Order: sequence, then C-alpha cells, then structure tokens
Amino acid sequence: MKTLYKVAYLLLLPLSLAAANTPIEDGQGAIEKKRTVIKMFDVDQKDKLLIDNQFGQVNVDLWDKNEIRVQIVITANANTDSRAQDFLNTVEITDKREGDQITLKTELQKQSSSWTNWGNGNGEKNYVRIDYTVQMPRNNALTVRNKFGNTHVATFQAPLNIYTRYGNFTAQQLSGRQNDIDVAFGNADIRNMDAGKLAIAYSNLELDKANVLVLNNKFGKLKIGEVGKIDANISYSGARIGTLRESCKMKLDFSGGFQIEQLKSADNVDIQANYSSVALPINPETGYDFDVSVTYGGFKYPNGQNLLLTTQPNDENRPGKSRQYIGKIGRGSGPRVRVVSKFGDVTFR
Repeated sequence: MKTLYKVAYLLLLPLSLAAANTPIEDGQGAIEKKRTVIKMFDVDQKDKLLIDNQFGQVNVDLWDKNEIRVQIVITANANTDSRAQDFLNTVEITDKREGDQITLKTELQKQSSSWTNWGNGNGEKNYVRIDYTVQMPRNNALTVRNKFGNTHVATFQAPLNIYTRYGNFTAQQLSGRQNDIDVAFGNADIRNMDAGKLAIAYSNLELDKANVLVLNNKFGKLKIGEVGKIDANISYSGARIGTLRESCKMKLDFSGGFQIEQLKSADNVDIQANYSSVALPINPETGYDFDVSVTYGGFKYPNGQNLLLTTQPNDENRPGKSRQYIGKIGRGSGPRVRVVSKFGDVTFR
C-alpha cells in the first residue's frame, strides 16, 4: 500500500506577540516558547501504532479516516529566551515505519545537570513538556508508553496496550477484548471495559464496569462497580467490588480489607486471604453454599438470616488451628463460596 507521509514542523509563539515575533514573558520573568510537530500516515487495518513519550500528556481520539495524525506540542519555559530555545532544541521526535509497525518516540538530549524540571509546569520557571494528540482509525492497534505524564483514551475497540509511570490513565469505553493496562505511581480511572488485563502498582484504581478482568494490584486502593468474571491478585491494597455477576478467583495478601457488596448471579467465589479481612453479603433469597476456613482469625455471621451450618469446629479448638465452617444460606444450591483465611476475619453480613 502506498504510504503518505507528511511532516509539518512549525515554530509557534504566543498569538498575542506573534506580530512582534518575540516570546511571551509572564509577570514572574518566565519566557515560554513552543514548537509543534505533525506526523501523518496513511494506514489500513493491519497497521499498528506505538507512541513512546515522556514528560507530557498523550490524548487519543478516534475518527473515520484511514489515516493517523499525531500532533506533538513541545513547550519550553525558562528565565531567558535563549535558554527556552535551548530547551526546545534538546527535544527530538523520531518516527519509524517498518512493515505494519509505526513508531513515534520522544528523544531527549539533556545538556545540563541543572535541567531538573522536565515536564513540570506547576509554577516552575524552567521546564519542558511534550504533549501528544493522536487521531486514528478505530480498528488499528495502539500501544502507548508514557512516563511523567497523563494518558487519556476516550473510546477504543482495537487491541490496546498502555504502559504509564508517574502519570494517570483515564478511559471512557474500552470495548475491545484485548486491553492490557499497566499503571504505576499514578491513578487509573476507567468507566467501562469489556475484557482485559490490569496491572496497578502504587496507584488507585477505579473501574465502573467490566465483563472479564485479570487483575494484579499492589500498594493502593481498588474500587470496581460491577464485574462479570474476575481473577485477581491483590497485595497491600484495600479492595471493594460492588456487584459480582459470574465468578471470582481472588488471592489477597496484606489487604486492608476486601468486600463484595452483591453476589447478583455469581456461580463461584474462591478467595485465598492472608493477613486480610474478607466481607461478603448475605442474601437468603438467592441462597448459596459456603465453605469457610480460618486460621488465627474468626468467622462472623448474623443470626436470623436463614443460615445453616452443617460443619463447624467445636469450642475446644485452639486459635492457632484451622477452623472450618460449612453450610448454606437460604435454600443453598446457588453460588458456591469458598474462603480460606489466615490471620484475618471472614464476615458474612
């Protein structure tokens, strides 16, 4: 396929002073200069895009053209005009197209050890920021690697890979089946995701709804509104699931607390917990069978909730031994709930 490749390389100064061809100076003596680079590629459905950025934002939107357009705005802020220009000159946007892979990368040449405020812009006089705006067809795969900046994808249906460090990731609708999201030292906020893998570290995750989810979460907080199937490892993170529709396989280590608010139509819940508390709902109308084992912890359940124990430890068991409780709530024969807990309580409520 014939490739159309266009590069527009523009030096932009603030509009208020463009006629004088001089940079803008704020009240604190900082001077800002900008450079805009535009890359455009003709594509078909097999082509894949990789964005590798640092110290700036990446925003992705979809359109109905068979073309990828990427606009990169490089903003430099410094105490002098020459220093701001030097900052701009150290940023290079490289591009490469090999087969069906298109790659755009931010390259930085740090010329001075005093350049400490890359991508800052929060009241600092000396910084450089590199912001990407991507417009692409809805059926092309995308990979974004971004450090020290936020990444936003409004909607996406093709295969999506996100790797972000020291920045937030936000998305509205990820309707594809191949989503691989890796966020560390930032927050992830996703409205809807059909299926995918999430790796969240030293970060908070808020996910409204997902159908099939594989999750690794450590050192943060986790909140999921509704999920169909979830397979998760959670360490040093509190976690809450609003509604579980199908199944849950969960391993908890040093979690501040894990709870599911509704087992709407779930058929299987399997939780392994160490140094973590577990709270599950009771719904006699649905009914389910349970098998709970605790070591150095307790099993708590309310009276009068149509709960029947068929197996329970006698009162002479020592606390250090595993104690098993088998029974059913309501008529049973609904979801199968199995919890094995060490050094943590299990609560039905």
